[in-house]
Amino acid sequence: MSLYRKYRPQKFEDVMDQGHVIQTLQGAIESKQIGHAYIFAGTRGTGKTSIARIFAKAVNCLSLKNNEPCGECSICKEIAEGRFLDLIEIDAASNRGIDEIRDLKEKIRFAPNIGKYKVYIIDEAHMLTDQAFNALLKTLEEPPAHAIFILATTEIHKIPITIFSRCQRLDFHKVKSQKMLEGIKKIIEKEGIKIDDKSLKKIVSISEGSVRDALSYLDQISAFANGEEIKFELIEDILGCSKEEKLVEFLNILAAKDIKQTISFINDFIEAGYDLENFIKDLIKFIRKILMAKIGNSSEEFFEDDKTLNLASNFSFEELLFLAELLNNVLKNNKFSFLPQLMLEIELIKFVNNLNLPKENKNENQSFSGKIVSEIKNVLKPSNIVKEKKEEANNEEKNEKTSEGKSSGWDGFLEKLKNQKIVLYMALQGCDFADEGETVNLNIYNGFYFNRLSEKTNRDFVEGVFKESFGDQKKLNIIKAEKKEDRRDLIKDALSVFGGELVE
Repeated sequence: MSLYRKYRPQKFEDVMDQGHVIQTLQGAIESKQIGHAYIFAGTRGTGKTSIARIFAKAVNCLSLKNNEPCGECSICKEIAEGRFLDLIEIDAASNRGIDEIRDLKEKIRFAPNIGKYKVYIIDEAHMLTDQAFNALLKTLEEPPAHAIFILATTEIHKIPITIFSRCQRLDFHKVKSQKMLEGIKKIIEKEGIKIDDKSLKKIVSISEGSVRDALSYLDQISAFANGEEIKFELIEDILGCSKEEKLVEFLNILAAKDIKQTISFINDFIEAGYDLENFIKDLIKFIRKILMAKIGNSSEEFFEDDKTLNLASNFSFEELLFLAELLNNVLKNNKFSFLPQLMLEIELIKFVNNLNLPKENKNENQSFSGKIVSEIKNVLKPSNIVKEKKEEANNEEKNEKTSEGKSSGWDGFLEKLKNQKIVLYMALQGCDFADEGETVNLNIYNGFYFNRLSEKTNRDFVEGVFKESFGDQKKLNIIKAEKKEDRRDLIKDALSVFGGELVE
């Protein structure tokens, strides 16, 4: 028998790290306020079905002790062996139609055969059809006194709101790594499996909060080891790298500002058969994890090793936020793109080019993609800057450090705005900057951004930063301007043909 079946929890106390759910159910049993319908929501392998069965034991147990099923009476044994007639489990993935629910409604009227309650566990409840949900509504609202419904689901957002209003919702969390580690060590001792802490920690990390997955991996590896001690290298050979290791590798490439390696990694990843969309989602989640570590809140979850924690020091807080936003935009736009892989590569090249690359390296050995990005950046620069050598010299003079040691001029203004309020910084991307002597005109073409910048609070903030960069001798004038057709429009049109978009 597989480990996850052999060690399926038989009592509430055996369940790992779902104390909030157990306390609620035991409280209902003790106060005799048992609900007629529950929704158990959570990711796979967190104990939803196991706790549903234990609850069925508890409400029918002939010798309940401290709100725990005794495990010795005939009802507890029958439920453990799958022979209890008053516990009905329905797999909604294969019994999702209205006929199955009608059959349930017909049989629910009959009194329990042996126990006090008939307990209906509907697994993967989100798979029921709309018609099946509608047929279930009235029964959930006014079931017989002897019936209890438990709907287990991994996709809570697919459950209709009308079902929600008739059920008590209990959310199951991913099992914390330390809790899972402690629980699996007890199983290892009972089974006599030889494995060191580093290897066990690797298995727990790869399982991503699912006890069932962790025990399945352990089962597979121990069978391969055939009684020998499980080595860390063996786990890597059988299970491969964890998602975390691949993500760490990729983020280290980005931190090294290596465009060639960035493209190669994505290309190899796709050719290996992995899903690009899932990779982006995993990367966004992992960046959030690093952000939490960077602000000193890594929760109780541990990273696989110290290399992951070191990532927090390789990126600034703003870079991590920008990268997460960039990936999220790629994810949203992928469905409209002819070649999603190319759009991800272009956006990551932009990100790498913005990581304060030394000036002498920016124009050396540029790849074709790098040249495209550079051309786009040149077009997106304010139209009145960098057109003649004389103007370049003027701009360099404006951007020199002031006597107070602060940047001045247009670039200094943008840099300060980016560091202090990135939302307003983004609003100024694509605008035209025109120095008219005593007045600096900002021609804003986007109506949404113009309205945002016209709000008093935002305008006062922008003017304050502008004053720090230009001093009192210049006045800022924000203008709602009409768009003119130029090279920027040509590039946008070209990219639209290939399913892309410009993002600065």
